[in-house]
Amino acid sequence: MSQELQCAFPPGYDGTALLERLRHVLDPELDEPMLQLGFIRSLTVHDGHATITIQLPTSWCAANFAYMMAEDIRHALLTVVGIHQVTVRLGDHFAAAAIEAAVNAGTSFAEAFPGEGCGSLAPLRALFLQKGFTNRQAQLLRELRAAGLPPQAMCALRVGDVLVQEAVYLVRQGGHAPVQVGPAETFQRYLARRGELGLSCVPSALLLTDLQGQPLTVEGFETYYHAARTVRVALEANGSFCRAVLAGRQNPLLTIDTPEGAPDVHPQWP
Repeated sequence: MSQELQCAFPPGYDGTALLERLRHVLDPELDEPMLQLGFIRSLTVHDGHATITIQLPTSWCAANFAYMMAEDIRHALLTVVGIHQVTVRLGDHFAAAAIEAAVNAGTSFAEAFPGEGCGSLAPLRALFLQKGFTNRQAQLLRELRAAGLPPQAMCALRVGDVLVQEAVYLVRQGGHAPVQVGPAETFQRYLARRGELGLSCVPSALLLTDLQGQPLTVEGFETYYHAARTVRVALEANGSFCRAVLAGRQNPLLTIDTPEGAPDVHPQWP
């Protein structure tokens, strides 16, 4: 991004824990860290009170999306030892005042926006967890295919067949030597999302299942893979679009060509 996160800490204060928490707060739709996307602009700490400013790609990003991200940031920072209050500021957004007041007071989205008919955000969060699962699994499948594993071998893999060694992961098949596949982060993120969805992560569990925990079949593998890849490509395209729009917003001299029919960034009230 064109700008770095601006931090202001008291003398001698170690903000490592705060930044580590922020690295795990995701844009729920894109399944990417907000910090990496450039959405988090500043962080200050004073007497145990953290104030954080976020800026989304456009001022019309859907209120429910913006609320979820602001709420997730607040909850994440409140888990840091020594932080007893968190204030989230949402820069230049059409619903900034209402979202800030609700999130900082711990008020639910439904209470903050009565009459919108959205109710609880739980179903939307569940949908994004599922999309994120498909996105992460598609990346895992792509790397396994690139490493030369055929569908038969992939469908038979167990969680315990994957070995993490420093920054990479390897896969062992039968009595053969383990094969290096890709970055450890790919496997770790996939396993983490499995756990969030209640899918088994024990070593004996099948590595590749659908969202219901059912095994992938060799016969249906290609169809499943291409469907998952479509989800991943769509998320990557949306993420690139968000970065470009935000970069242009932060640098008015930067011209961004938006193709006709380009996706809206977090369309309102999905």
